[in-house]
Amino acid sequence: MKKQQIITLLLTLFSGVGGAIASEKIDSLSYAMGHQYTLGTMAGKNDLMLTDADFQNYIRGLEENYRNVSQMNDSSYMMSYCLGAMEAVFITDGMHRKKKEELPPFSCIIAGLRKVGTGEITLPADTVAARSVIDKYSGDGMKPEDLDADISCKFFEAYGTMKAYQPGLQEYIYGLKPGSGCVADRKAFATGMADVLEAYTDAPKSAYDLGRMVALSLNIGAMEKDSPDIASFVAGAKGALGLGKEFIPRDEAEEILNRRYAQEYEATRPVGDSVQFETMMEYYDSLDVEFDTSYWVNWDVTAGTVADERAEAYHAFIDLVTVLEIDENCIPGILMAQVHDTNGLICDTALVEIEKYSLPACYKWFCGRNVDSQTTIGVMRTEPLFKADVHKASVVFDPMSGMVNVEWKFDADDAQKWAEFTAANIGKHVAMEIDGVYMFAPMVNMQISGGACAISSLSPEKINRLFKNAKKEVNKAPADTIEIIEIN
Repeated sequence: MKKQQIITLLLTLFSGVGGAIASEKIDSLSYAMGHQYTLGTMAGKNDLMLTDADFQNYIRGLEENYRNVSQMNDSSYMMSYCLGAMEAVFITDGMHRKKKEELPPFSCIIAGLRKVGTGEITLPADTVAARSVIDKYSGDGMKPEDLDADISCKFFEAYGTMKAYQPGLQEYIYGLKPGSGCVADRKAFATGMADVLEAYTDAPKSAYDLGRMVALSLNIGAMEKDSPDIASFVAGAKGALGLGKEFIPRDEAEEILNRRYAQEYEATRPVGDSVQFETMMEYYDSLDVEFDTSYWVNWDVTAGTVADERAEAYHAFIDLVTVLEIDENCIPGILMAQVHDTNGLICDTALVEIEKYSLPACYKWFCGRNVDSQTTIGVMRTEPLFKADVHKASVVFDPMSGMVNVEWKFDADDAQKWAEFTAANIGKHVAMEIDGVYMFAPMVNMQISGGACAISSLSPEKINRLFKNAKKEVNKAPADTIEIIEIN
């Protein structure tokens, strides 16, 4: 999972509370948000909000889908919910560029997530069953689009279940909030994912759906900052629709928001820009290559699926992680462990220790540490193995996420092979290497077409090794749109 600010999808919500109207116990800032946003939904043509019945259903959608206060005050719940919401953002990114028939059945993915979120899952039986379904219908070159509707839904429901148990959540939380005591909450993670997918994969079909989308956006917007008072927000929405008392006139509500926006801008913009600028410059100063510049390279890119627990390499893997004392960090069902490794000692030790453990034919160790101090150790299958040559690549700074990406695009033939490889391994972790050096091991969400790839979280040292002796391309063409496949 990438380290980045929480993405608010629908509303721009601001922390803190405004002055309260004591007699009615209304928070003025939250009221102004609800009032002004609801007026915004009425601007222009809106066929969903035409009658009093529509207005009432909109309010009902708001009230019935907001997270309760006890959850919002639980830092572990909120952190995990937030990361689940982020994960859903990655899954839905670029949806608008795809044809409807190219999209997975999100309702089935949501069904698998909801089972985890509501506690209907029995461990480990249900995750073992879900993994079995994924393996059954993704092996032997089988692709999700080749399945009939019922089997496809079963496959993606299993995918949703396993997505809720993806690895590295606790380690990532430690990295984000060191010393906070936040504990990974899989139910909250699954709920955050399901809420975002449910809210944004289909356009609202009714006023209730529209209110529901707003409520889910409030949940997401409350992740990093103080939650707005829902009763006051709803009161503002009712006031805008004429369904309740207008506690604050429209012009005053607008002025409250304008003042708050100005305060937030002054309080956060200089600091945020300064930190981002300093971070970018530190990274830039450590690099031997220039950002946003195409370089001629000569890379041998390979990718193989991470071996599962049934592999012949199982005992060697268990022996290694036991010696390293990281057996508790193993990912269920596969031969891979991820652990927070602040000083890099685990990674350094593992690179020495793996030489002592030979693997059967068709298996290979991989080990590496990313810039977020997470070390990954595992076993990959070398048959079948994706292989391709890369001749042009670049290093790009993404100001939205604060990440530095290494980007490239396969040629037409290799792009087709990559599309086939990723389609055949949806729901599986794939370890990628460049010139025999481990880069990352994401879980494949869906078929990656077009041949464009990117890797983030690489250290400056690893990037410099990749681009050693690389030459700049003259008259570089505009960069292609990149499909990020990294998940963890």
